[in-house]
Amino acid sequence: MAQRPRLARATLVLGAVLVFSLLGIVSSGASTKAAGKVVSAKLTPKTSFTAAQAKTIKLVCKFSPASKRATSLLSMKKSGKWVKVRSVTKKGNIKTTTTTVKKLFGPKAVKVGQYQVKVSADANSLTRKFAVTAPAATAGTESGSGGSGDEGDESGEEGSGSGSGSRDPGDCGEDCEGDPGDEDPGGGGGTAPGAFSKISPGNGTTSSSPIALSWSVSSNAEYYEYCVDLTDDTATKACHIPGYGGTGWVKVSSTSATVSGLTAGKTYYWQVHAYGGGYGMYADGGTWFSFAVAP
Repeated sequence: MAQRPRLARATLVLGAVLVFSLLGIVSSGASTKAAGKVVSAKLTPKTSFTAAQAKTIKLVCKFSPASKRATSLLSMKKSGKWVKVRSVTKKGNIKTTTTTVKKLFGPKAVKVGQYQVKVSADANSLTRKFAVTAPAATAGTESGSGGSGDEGDESGEEGSGSGSGSRDPGDCGEDCEGDPGDEDPGGGGGTAPGAFSKISPGNGTTSSSPIALSWSVSSNAEYYEYCVDLTDDTATKACHIPGYGGTGWVKVSSTSATVSGLTAGKTYYWQVHAYGGGYGMYADGGTWFSFAVAP
């Protein structure tokens, strides 16, 4: 009779062990639930487009199983290396995401170049590449030979200077290319370009179309970018793209260029930016010159 209580206690202990073991299995199963993966990332409808079209290009991503986070890391190719532009992370029970290329850049300007966007989930990542190209030339030809710089630059291309956009030329949003800055995309480390000046057309003069631009040589300059715009961009150093009153920043390797397609009787502003050794220099200390197109 004394053995029965002992047997009962042993049975209870064994039962408890089994219960806790089962709980452990359940808990273990919950903790090993498959992590979210990105199964597709597609740029649509194309992977090569202009800066103005960036707001129409979509990045559509799908996740299976759902991911707790989704990160989009945008990088630009500079001198053979991928350099971070911007990173955005979303959290939640994410199954799909849709955004535009313009939104990937956020407040930053969409510039001509080669890019990649790395989409990461809990357990993996996918990378997609795209190119932002210069607008197709609508008028005018460059008088010098085209630049031969990095991938995706506006080598030898030129847009019309006529402004037909509905926005105020002073509103530099998606319709213009931002300040080229004081550094070449290749990075610093070399000798900066020397001071130089714009030559023709002179400030405040009147010229007949097509307009012949020329400027002095900047020592150590590897190439130049010029802009012709309906707006005096001395303060913003931005340049409106074709269709919004400007040519956009146009890359050339010579010290001259010819611009046609400008509106007779209109006043335009122009500037040149030299690059070299990983640095930049504006002509005339950054002051834009004006000229009128003869009727």
